[in-house]
Amino acid sequence: LAVVLCLSGCAGRPDLPTEPPTSATEDTPQAAESEKFTQMTTEETTMPEIDTTEPMLLLTIDGTAVDVQWENNAAVTELYALAQNAITVNTSAYGGFEQVGSLPQSFSRSDVQMTTQSGDIVLYSGNQLVVFFGPNSWSYTKLGHISGLSADELTVLLDKDQTVIELQIKSK
Repeated sequence: LAVVLCLSGCAGRPDLPTEPPTSATEDTPQAAESEKFTQMTTEETTMPEIDTTEPMLLLTIDGTAVDVQWENNAAVTELYALAQNAITVNTSAYGGFEQVGSLPQSFSRSDVQMTTQSGDIVLYSGNQLVVFFGPNSWSYTKLGHISGLSADELTVLLDKDQTVIELQIKSK
């Protein structure tokens, strides 16, 4: 399962119509059928279209790829832009519930007080990547959440002295 992160503006894309097509003005059965189809199509397409050809932001922990549900915020947008070249973060265990490591630059912060859960990925102090395998309460900018792995599976991946976390862009 891959998560597509569309940061280049999926809405308002020039290749997607912004208005429904207009129907014929003639009073014929074909025009009436066309009008009904246009209304039905317009009603059914209220959800934004996801472009699966867009690149994805992938995260690996010691070479193991994990599925991440990324947040939609400035820090993730900046991280995505930087990950055009792979980002390697050497992390260390801290507190028995997280891995933390320095990012190559500072990112926009929108810190809020939260209690993290196993699998949460956050930004600490604007330049530290933190991945949790246990709970902690602090003020962070949430970047995403690892999905598809249990707390026990995340503990096996993360509860060690050091890990290597890599972020990179992959196209489908």
